[in-house]
Amino acid sequence: MRLFATLLCATAGLLLAGCAQLTREGRADLSGFRHVFVEQRLNDNLGVDRMLVGELTALGYEAQSGPLTMMPENTQLIVTYDVRETWDFRPYVIELNAAVRPAKDYNRIIGAARYFRPGVTNKPASAMVHELATKLFPAAKR
Repeated sequence: MRLFATLLCATAGLLLAGCAQLTREGRADLSGFRHVFVEQRLNDNLGVDRMLVGELTALGYEAQSGPLTMMPENTQLIVTYDVRETWDFRPYVIELNAAVRPAKDYNRIIGAARYFRPGVTNKPASAMVHELATKLFPAAKR
C-alpha cells in the first residue's frame, strides 16, 4: 500500500510539473546581420525588451529597444515579442514568443521562437529570455 501511495504521488507530481517546450521556426541565417531593434511592448511589465537587448549584445549584435518610432536608421532586423504571464499564488511567465522581421519589410517574418512552460514550477523570465534568444540567434559574425 505504501508503494502504491508513493507511485501515485510521483505520477501526480510529474503531471503537475508540465514540460517546457522551446521551438524555433524559420531557417534564415541571422548571424550575418549586425543591427537589431527590439520593439518595446506597452503591456510588458517585466522589461523583456531590455533582457532581449542584453542577450543580443552578449551574442555580438548591436541591439537597442524602444517604440518603433525610435528605431535607428541603420536597423536591419526588428524583433517583436509577446509575453504571457499567469498567476498561481504568485505571478510567473508561462509563454514567451518572439518573431524576427526585416526592417524593410515589417510584415514578413524570417524567424520565430516560442518558449512555453506550463505547470506549477516556474523559471525566472531572464532565464527564459536567454534560452529563447540563443535558440533564435546564433553568435554574430565579426
